[in-house]
Amino acid sequence: MPNDRDASAPSVQPDFSGFSNDDYSSFSWTIQSDTIAVKKTDRSVFLHHGTVIPQKIRPFFAITNMKRGEKIPIVLWNDDDRYDAFIEMTTHESPRTRMMWRSDFTSKIQTKYSQWFDFFKSGEEESEDTPSMKFFKKQVPNQYDVEFLDDSSSTVSIDFKISIKPGEIIDNEKLRTIFKCSSQGGMRRSLKTNSLVLVSDHTKSTYEDKWIDYTFHYTGMGLTGNQSLTFHQNKTVAESITNGVHLFLFEVFEEGKYVFIGEVELAGDPYIDKQPDIKKTIRDVYIFPIKIKGKNAPPILKKELIDKKDEFIRKKIHRLSLEELEFRAIHSHKESGRREVVTGVYERDPSVSEYAKLRANGICQLCNQPAPFKNLDGEPYLETHHIIQLANGGPDTIENVAALCPNCHRKMDILNLRSDVAVLKEKSSPKR
Repeated sequence: MPNDRDASAPSVQPDFSGFSNDDYSSFSWTIQSDTIAVKKTDRSVFLHHGTVIPQKIRPFFAITNMKRGEKIPIVLWNDDDRYDAFIEMTTHESPRTRMMWRSDFTSKIQTKYSQWFDFFKSGEEESEDTPSMKFFKKQVPNQYDVEFLDDSSSTVSIDFKISIKPGEIIDNEKLRTIFKCSSQGGMRRSLKTNSLVLVSDHTKSTYEDKWIDYTFHYTGMGLTGNQSLTFHQNKTVAESITNGVHLFLFEVFEEGKYVFIGEVELAGDPYIDKQPDIKKTIRDVYIFPIKIKGKNAPPILKKELIDKKDEFIRKKIHRLSLEELEFRAIHSHKESGRREVVTGVYERDPSVSEYAKLRANGICQLCNQPAPFKNLDGEPYLETHHIIQLANGGPDTIENVAALCPNCHRKMDILNLRSDVAVLKEKSSPKR
C-alpha cells in the first residue's frame, strides 16, 4: 500500500470479491492439537464477517478436497449461543478458502473487543497485538466451540518506553516491532503502546510537511477532498493533549530509512491550509503544529539527508506547471525561520526557490544581466538569496527570496548594501 494518510472504513458486508491475496497478509492461525486451532484476529475478522483459512490449516477443518465454488455449512458456538456460518472455496482465478459467518457473530466479536473494532474501523491495517479466537472441535461434525481469549497483550501499556534516540535511523520492520503498529501508512495507531506514530515520508508523500523554526507542520489524514478533524487519526492527534496518546515523529529522506525525530506534542491548535489533493484539486487540509516534547529543538541531522529530501521534492516540482508551482510557493507557510540542519545551515522550501528562479526568467534581479551560463539541464543558472537571512529570522517565502547571478549573490553576502536590499524587496514583492 502507498504510504499515505488516507483511510476509509470498509463496508461491514461479508463480501471479499474485491480483495487480493495481499489483503490477508496479516492473518495468523496456529494448530495446538488435533482438536484445537487458534486464530489471531485481524481486520477481516472485525470488518468483513470472516477470515481466510490458509492451506496448512485446511486439514483441521477437513476441507482439503474442496472444489472451486463448493460451500460447506458449519456451526459456531459461544456461551451456548449458536451461530450459523460456512466454509467455501472461492471462484477466483486463484481460489481461496475462507470461513464466513453472519452479522450476529460479527457483532459478538465487535462487542467483545470494542477497542479493536474501533482500531480497525478507524482505518488501521494491521497489528501484532490483536486478541485471539480458539476453535474447539465438537463431536458433531462441522461444529466448533469458539472461545474469545482475553489476551493480556491487548492491554494498553501506560509506561511505554523506547530505546532508540532522536536522529537514529531504523528500518520499517524495527519501527513496527518497537511501536507494535502497522507497517504501512503515515499515521500508525497502536493500542498496545498507546501511541500514534507520525511518518513524514518526503520521498513519496503527497503532503507538504515542513519545519518552521522548532515547530513541525504536519498535514492531516485524507488524500482527496477537504480534510476533517473528526476523520480517523486526525481526531487522535487533535485530542492528544487530553486522550493520553503518545505521539512519535519519524521523517524519511531516503526510501526505507526512518529517522526518529522524537516524541512530540501539539504546539498549538490545528489550522486550515490549502494544498492540492492527489487529483490536483485545491482543497482544505488540516495542519498540526507539533514540537519536540520537553525540548526546544529537533535533532541536528546530516545535511546529506536534507539534500536527499530536496532532490526528491525538486523532481516532483519539475513535473508541476508554472501555475501549480506558483500556488505552492505562495501558499507556503509564511512564518519566519527554518530548521537548522547543521550549524549555520538552514533547511529551505524548494518550491519557493524554484519559483523565484522561474519568476526571474533567466535575468539576475540585481544587475539585470542574463544568467552567466546554463546548467546541465539547459536552464539559466541563477542562485536563490534570502533578502533577510534565515539566520536573522527571515522567512522562507517568495517575498523574501530573489534569484541572482553568482557574482551578485556573493556581493549580497559580503556587502548587503541597503540600496541593493531595497531593489530586491521591490522586485520580489507580489504585484497584485
